[in-house]
Amino acid sequence: MADPRALRVEAWQHTCPQCGYENGFHISFRRPAPDKAGGTTGEVAVWLICPSCSALFDVGLRTRLSPVGKA
Repeated sequence: MADPRALRVEAWQHTCPQCGYENGFHISFRRPAPDKAGGTTGEVAVWLICPSCSALFDVGLRTRLSPVGKA
């Protein structure tokens, strides 16, 4: 899988800058690789994927996930 390109969101971002597809994006989540000590920050990157050309974009969105099935 290719590394995502940085994408700066200026206004309403619904068009792929690579192929021109105009109907929005899918999303994907990626946990960072463990550091040398075997730990991670716990953050998950949220990337945009163009449904037409499959280009990956990183808009800088990061989150933490709750364990599934637990409140």
